[in-house]
Amino acid sequence: MTAPSDMKDFPVAPAPVWIGLWMWIPLAGTLALIIGANLSRFERTPMDLVITTAFVLLLTAAMSWAFFRRRIVLHADALEVVSTFYRKRVALDALEIESARIVDLAEHEEMKPALKINGFGMPGFRSGHYRMKDRRKAFCLITDSSRVLYLPLGDGSVVLISPERPRELLEALKSSRASPALRAGDDARPDRRGDGR
Repeated sequence: MTAPSDMKDFPVAPAPVWIGLWMWIPLAGTLALIIGANLSRFERTPMDLVITTAFVLLLTAAMSWAFFRRRIVLHADALEVVSTFYRKRVALDALEIESARIVDLAEHEEMKPALKINGFGMPGFRSGHYRMKDRRKAFCLITDSSRVLYLPLGDGSVVLISPERPRELLEALKSSRASPALRAGDDARPDRRGDGR
């Protein structure tokens, strides 16, 4: 297990809260329809309404928790990205750091996640596994498409993330790759737990 001193958190760029309306409004509408349907049918018992309402509220709470679950951590030997229901851990040696850069997805359409494979997405927010326009696999945590850190991997896939300070994370990754002291885990492999595949 990585010691706490070998870890550094990089804050994720905040996503506008209004993005959550794409999730909360449909759930609220569903709840309203369920309540209306229960009230209009005499054969339904109050317990039916209580159980159904509790389920929708629980679902809303779970989705809201997932929406705000975002973390980027640099370990001594790996980069870990936690996003909604997903987690990706990439060994530093797997990064093609020379090709990494900060991009505005509005100017680089070819780098946009195009097809959701196993992910969580709303306008302005992408999380999980996608395919890019050129069919490459991409793991995404995108909250600000104007400042995305593009990290290509040796297997041809990419990681697209939105740290609050992308330049700082990129420099830290370059320093970690260059420092032998921080590369003690050369034999580490990506952690596939939670990849959702």
